[in-house]
This record gives sequence, C-alpha cells and structure tokens, in this order.
Amino acid sequence: MSIGELVHAARRSRGYTQRQLSGRSGVAQSTLSDLESGKRSPSAETVDRLLLATGHQLISIPTRRHSAASATSYIAARLAEGDRELAVRHFIQLADDLAAVHREVRFALTIAEPPRTGEKRWDAAVAGLVEHRLEEEGLPLPSWVDSEDRRLRRSWVFGDGVYDLPVDPSRALPAFRRHGVLLDPATLASV
Repeated sequence: MSIGELVHAARRSRGYTQRQLSGRSGVAQSTLSDLESGKRSPSAETVDRLLLATGHQLISIPTRRHSAASATSYIAARLAEGDRELAVRHFIQLADDLAAVHREVRFALTIAEPPRTGEKRWDAAVAGLVEHRLEEEGLPLPSWVDSEDRRLRRSWVFGDGVYDLPVDPSRALPAFRRHGVLLDPATLASV
C-alpha cells in the first residue's frame, strides 16, 4: 500500500472530502490530491499531519509481512484487472502472513480497515479471514470486521473456479460462515 493509498484510506474511513481534510490538516488540497494520486511524494511531516487530522497515525510494526490493508489493495487491483486467480493467491498469502506472526503483531496487521475490493463478497472474505486468524489467538476484532457491509446475505463459495474446493457448509470455517462465505479449511493450507 502506497503512502497515497494509506492517506486516501484514512480520509475515506472518516468520510472526509479532500477539501475537509485539507482544512483540518493545513495541507493544501492540491497537494493532497497529488499525494493520493501518486504524483507527489510527501515528507514524513506532511503524512503525519494528514493522518493525525483523520485520527490515525503511522506506526512501525516489527515484521515484513503484509497488513490486511496492503494485501487487500493487491487483491482489489487483481480483481479490477480480471485476474481472479492471482486475487485468490494474494488472499492465501494474506492468510499465510497472518498465520506466521503472533499476538500483538498479528493484531497490528489487521487494525487498519482495508480498502474495498470492488466486490462485496471479497470484502466479506477478507473480514472472515481476519476474524478467523484473530480468533485463533483469542485476540479482539477491529471494529471494521463487524461491519454489516462486510457480511453477505446469501452464501458464496470462495474461489475463482481454478481453486474452488467443494464446500460442505458444516465444514466451512465458522468465522467465514458468519460473513456469508463458505470456505473449506483446506483452502488456507499452504502447499
């Protein structure tokens, strides 16, 4: 996730327009627009001012693993390109990344709300994955996980056709089921 995407996600999470964030932070709207579009690389001070104005802050997490937010950016990009197979691979990599870390690092990688993928069922799948991995260690859930718009009304069998595994609903992972996603546990097993 780029700095521009990070600032954009923080701004959107608060429902601010660029003009509102500009007024709250003292950063010119044109600068904010250039930053979010990737046309400008901001200083650390500018990023700090923008994030603080949204109630966020940048922290360093002791890991090289991807956060749920950054992995979801990759998933969204692949879905936009029509590459569902690669979107599934990024999803499985996120599952592996979260499984590879523990306690506060696992929680820290999930605290920032991921951007929308453009497909509600994928948003539900990401929320289900985060809930599943945090439950494994008895960790609290970030509030975004419980959002109603990250739950499906009708169940969806996770996959893209290539990686689809038939799913017996009784075997589907509970955290995913709560989000309306049927995912067989074998899907998350790395090979």
